[in-house]
Amino acid sequence: MTDIDPKSDIELHTVNEHVIARVPLAGRVTEEWLRCYQRLARATEVPVQIQGRPDRAWIVVSVPASGNQRDVAATMDAARALIAETDAAQRIPATAQAEGIVRDWWARGRESAARRPISKVETVRTGIGVEKRWPLLGALALAIAVPLLLPSRFSLGPDWIVPAVVALLLVAIFVANRTRGRWAAAVRPLSLALVVALVAEAAGVTARLVTDLIEGGPETNSASDLLSVGFGVWLYTILAFAFLYWVLDSGGPDARLWAPPEFPNLAFPEQLNPNVAPPGWRPGFFDYLYLGFTNATAFSPTDVMPLARWAKAAMTVQATGSLFILGLVIARAVNILR
Repeated sequence: MTDIDPKSDIELHTVNEHVIARVPLAGRVTEEWLRCYQRLARATEVPVQIQGRPDRAWIVVSVPASGNQRDVAATMDAARALIAETDAAQRIPATAQAEGIVRDWWARGRESAARRPISKVETVRTGIGVEKRWPLLGALALAIAVPLLLPSRFSLGPDWIVPAVVALLLVAIFVANRTRGRWAAAVRPLSLALVVALVAEAAGVTARLVTDLIEGGPETNSASDLLSVGFGVWLYTILAFAFLYWVLDSGGPDARLWAPPEFPNLAFPEQLNPNVAPPGWRPGFFDYLYLGFTNATAFSPTDVMPLARWAKAAMTVQATGSLFILGLVIARAVNILR
């Protein structure tokens, strides 16, 4: 076993504002051991060289003369730790080392496969990552219909104002998405405006419902009316936050499909464990709708983990609002039925 030689003394001298420490080694040191140590030093970027002759070897460590005690000690400890790593590497057969390198390469490749950009040809051929239209269209239809079904006093203005704004934004997004050139760049701002309109309406109807439950509104006189209004408000908040997650996560649906970031804002199980999903998997709108539903019922993350701060804040706001809606509506309805 190789280690520093406690019976010999260290040699120190200064060169160009660096202190050079020449540390003697004890134990069997071969040419292969020296080469292995040097490879490990280069791989770990430890500022150390190895010197050897048939009867003696040294590690030569370079540290800044102006370095503080912690940094200098850390460098010296790293250089010494490489001695044990070199001994361990020497005991492993060369074939085992090569197999380990290949296995590490394969593991990294499998992990990165789920995040790699996919070509348009591959997207058309497999359909992986492409948005399914029916969940999106169904959610949009509900987002337009629910405000019209709620009592008039729940609207931020006339009954038709928010549904009309949402419909106009949808038409504008459709036209901009179909148009090539400078209009295509308007899709992202229009999508963000749509999310703002939905979340603002969700906040308004939630505030109105909570106020009515506390002060006593018209719908609180009947358990059936209260439950229907409460369900409509709760459903609308799920839709609004589902669109918020869908538009904001990792730059939006287009960015997730063609240039997925290395670190997503929301981590789905398929991203945390690529083995359970096909290569190139991307979350679609239905996945974000499910996220909105589970967060509204569990009041906390379930299978999807928020990583970005905006995602944690959004999920906190949604869970808090849902807790108020469900808790107060159920409690008031039970009280009415008595």
